[in-house]
Amino acid sequence: MHSVPLRSRRRKRALAAQKFQHIIPAFPLFAAGVETLRHDPHGLPLILGLFEIGTSALLLGSMIRELRALRRAAGTSHAPHAHAQHGVAWFDVFAAGVLLAEAAEHVHVTHHWKRPVLLTAALTLALGLFHGRIESWAEDKRALKVSDEGLSVGRRPFGIFRAKWGELQAVEIGERYASIRTRTGRVRRIDLHDSENADALRAALAEAQARLTPDA
Repeated sequence: MHSVPLRSRRRKRALAAQKFQHIIPAFPLFAAGVETLRHDPHGLPLILGLFEIGTSALLLGSMIRELRALRRAAGTSHAPHAHAQHGVAWFDVFAAGVLLAEAAEHVHVTHHWKRPVLLTAALTLALGLFHGRIESWAEDKRALKVSDEGLSVGRRPFGIFRAKWGELQAVEIGERYASIRTRTGRVRRIDLHDSENADALRAALAEAQARLTPDA
């Protein structure tokens, strides 16, 4: 089976925009840490101030790296950094650290834990640590798959387009869009300009074209 994930640039930008909301508390947290260190703290206040500065700086640095990666991927169809999608999402890990620092600052001032923030930090940390497995599972669901039986194209949330070779009428590969048509009129269109790995998709679609019978 030939399987190629559908890696959408629009989807990646939308996910990045959602993630970057985590940087909002990083700025006041960094400032709070600097202010704490200005008063020559000792013990727990010193540790808390360093933790606030460290987690905020790491998160901001991770944001800059992600923005650079998005710019590098914007003009390519080769997805050169695709391997990074299957590792730890350090942005989420550092975001969890910022949330934990925020909760620690709150308990230091009020002596009460912000349980919703702690829960969000735990969930964000889990998403960061298990990002590779989650992304691999999601990519498998969204992939274009060409097999001996036929082909399928994931399309969440609208389900999966599946067709056996005898059910297919045509596979058309254009400059921007590729279309898969069945004899019953079903059509699945793929925006190749939006795909980070358009070259791999074109190769898989060309393989599908070659598998069609002459009278298809």
